[in-house]
Amino acid sequence: MQLSKILCLLFASTALSAATSTRRTSTSARAGATPAANAAVPKKLSPATPPTMADVKNSITNWDTSVKTVNAYLNDPQNNTKLQSAIVFAKDEPVQLATMMKVTSLSTSGQNAGKILMGNFPSIISNLNAVSAGSMSTNDATAAVNFNRCCTVLPAIGMLWQAAATATKMQGTVGMPILEDQCSQMSCSSGVSGGAAAVAANGSIAANRM
Repeated sequence: MQLSKILCLLFASTALSAATSTRRTSTSARAGATPAANAAVPKKLSPATPPTMADVKNSITNWDTSVKTVNAYLNDPQNNTKLQSAIVFAKDEPVQLATMMKVTSLSTSGQNAGKILMGNFPSIISNLNAVSAGSMSTNDATAAVNFNRCCTVLPAIGMLWQAAATATKMQGTVGMPILEDQCSQMSCSSGVSGGAAAVAANGSIAANRM
């Protein structure tokens, strides 16, 4: 009888321990998932068609945040957390581009800038994804992204922002997007798609730094 009681207590203790362990594991899993749930994501916008002045202003704000988020990774390319954020925000840039391309009476320079961006955004996102997947070295991928953004994409973004702001009669001055650190060390050439035209329209790379 005494042995039976001992065995019952052992089984009960084992069951309780297993249940406690399960609860702890579940709690730990939820705690680990919290940072991902709270990770920053681009603000979801619902612009009118055609976009209003307020829509363009909101789009520029979103886009500026995306530029800075990608910059943060490119300035610290070994940081995987920043890489994942950069991928998320880089994918929002074509969304804002689509909004601005619908602006009524967008100037020719604005339309040309938009076309340049359409041709260059896919490779930037692809290179960032390649780093994340390990199919491309960090050095090779970031070098390609830096050259593309510094010499082509960022000047074209600034051109489009200004054109969209002018077309919608936005008040105030629209600044140029901030460049990543590597831009100050680059010499851009016309070999980049749209690079010469974009830089010529916006001044030198150094002049675009903020």
